[in-house]
Amino acid sequence: MEYIIVSAEDDKALTEKVNNLFEEGWETEGGIAISPDGSFYQAMILFEDDFDEFDEEDEV
Repeated sequence: MEYIIVSAEDDKALTEKVNNLFEEGWETEGGIAISPDGSFYQAMILFEDDFDEFDEEDEV
């Protein structure tokens, strides 16, 4: 698994970055954070194998 923190100067830019990472297989981890200076942050994870922690078929 890989973990990154994406940052952007505003919510629109963060949304664009996160959506681009979704297309590469990344998933969000938790909610966004906003720093006192107004920057936005989102933690993202990428599973290295085909197992998806949030795969609906595996839910009981």
